[in-house]
Amino acid sequence: MMPFFSFFGTRHLVLLITTACLTSILSNMNTYNFTKICISNDTSSTHNQNYTKHQQSMLQSFVAWGTLVGGVPYVYLFSKYSHRYLFISAGIISAVSTALIPLANQGGFGYFLVARVIQGVAFAATSPLIGALTATWAPLGEHGIFLALATGFTQLANIFTMPVSGALCSSNWGWPAVYYVHAIVTAIVFTLFFFFYRNHPNIHPLVSPEELKRIEANKNNEKKASDVPYFSIFTSLTIWAVWIAALGDLLSVQLVSLFNPQYMKDYLKYDILNTGFMAALPVIVQFVVKCFSGAISDALYCLNETTKVRIFNTFALGVSGLAFILLALMNNAHPSLNIVVLVFTESMIGFNTAGFNKCATLHSRQYSHFVMTQIINIWAVCILVEPFIVNPILGDGSYVGWRNVFLLHAGILLATNVVFCFFADATPAKWTLQKEENDSENFDEKRPPIEK
Repeated sequence: MMPFFSFFGTRHLVLLITTACLTSILSNMNTYNFTKICISNDTSSTHNQNYTKHQQSMLQSFVAWGTLVGGVPYVYLFSKYSHRYLFISAGIISAVSTALIPLANQGGFGYFLVARVIQGVAFAATSPLIGALTATWAPLGEHGIFLALATGFTQLANIFTMPVSGALCSSNWGWPAVYYVHAIVTAIVFTLFFFFYRNHPNIHPLVSPEELKRIEANKNNEKKASDVPYFSIFTSLTIWAVWIAALGDLLSVQLVSLFNPQYMKDYLKYDILNTGFMAALPVIVQFVVKCFSGAISDALYCLNETTKVRIFNTFALGVSGLAFILLALMNNAHPSLNIVVLVFTESMIGFNTAGFNKCATLHSRQYSHFVMTQIINIWAVCILVEPFIVNPILGDGSYVGWRNVFLLHAGILLATNVVFCFFADATPAKWTLQKEENDSENFDEKRPPIEK
């Protein structure tokens, strides 16, 4: 094996390409969150559609129905068939449905809505793939960084979509170009995925025996991932704590994803081009924090894993909840100050990588694809309900409306973090092991670094 891969392993190349694919699927879903402010300003007789507020909420949220419908077959298929080809199918669905949206818009609201639902079907494959990727490709000592990048697609999607959409909407090509560019990017990254991804490192031609040994270290006591132990998972208080924390986190993530452009343009009075770049700024910082927290969590050997996930989750949900309260007390007299507080608030959410996400994979191990899939289902529910929760509270977008929206999400974040910290357990569950009792030699919470 080339020396390059001794430092930057094949597993990291697979991780980066997979993250790009995950990002493209979510970016395609997020396109409407920005282009809705472009469509309303479009005077072209071909593209102009005067959608009502209720129709706009449906176009934002109904991708969730596709995710919920697609989640059931994808969970089943991921447990039986090739992860590689199943995820490629999701990429094809996402690219085609995205490319067809400008045409669907010309046909009217119903066609547009169907295209949005189909975009959501593709999204259902993301969490099963993240769970499978982490379980099979990540050494136990690299779960944090794998999750940081793989779940970082939630930030990367906005980092890509918001400025690109702002630039294209302001160009002569107009908002339809947003969908065409996103579809082309999806086709490119999934082509790379086809060539570089394998379902397991032991069949990858670029994985050396040394790297395979590192990936497989301390996993020899795990059961083979056959039938999912549904009863054990659904009666686990730790897993429920993970899902409850995910609910609080993802409601806030959707607030950012769905309403940041509106907050920037309508409340802080930025123009469309600047809105695209300013709305991406908090998410860029959040992604940096996510990667930082994943790396620090892996390197912090002085604390056991359960303590670490509680601490990092408190940063993600607890501190961001308090910051939302501060943001709620601010009017729009000093927009730059609002941006500073917003950046801090949203950046704290990035610590979720080393919080409930890491707890989910460490506790459920080879069944993490199923546990992570339920997080996607929770995400879908959040996408579905968030516009119908926020829009009535927001009203005409005045200070009072934004204050109440931020206070509501602050309360949810603080409450769900308390539940998680009480029930969190980052040791492998008994139902993941060959033996009923934990092998302390193989599963010590204070795992020492795996020697190269």
